[in-house]
Amino acid sequence: MIKLSLILVGVSAIAKGFTDAIRFKGSNFIFANDWWLEHGEYSWDSRTFWEKYIFSFVSGGWHCADFIRIVSMLLLVALLLTEIQKKRIWQSYEENRVDNNTWLMITGLTVLGYIYHGIVFEIVYSIL
Repeated sequence: MIKLSLILVGVSAIAKGFTDAIRFKGSNFIFANDWWLEHGEYSWDSRTFWEKYIFSFVSGGWHCADFIRIVSMLLLVALLLTEIQKKRIWQSYEENRVDNNTWLMITGLTVLGYIYHGIVFEIVYSIL
């Protein structure tokens, strides 16, 4: 569970690094072509309705990386909710109460996850 959580946060940070590198370092971006930078036939004006609003995640590099970032974080939330639900089924209500220590742990893990995300993002952004 912890390994998968770290992987999902890492994937999100890598994708965030890609989106920022595309947006702010476009001319020096490692994969500088029209699809990644959304120029030429991949520019916003050249897209059909489907490419703009429904399938935008495959119409350019920035949108694809942002899609991966969002999906990885949603998968993480779904994974955590599934784990919580499994524990609720197998434990009684009294054993499943959320006390102050649980909230402190959740807060700590959130802060550590944010720091981990930031470190991975900075490494990817500096490389790209």
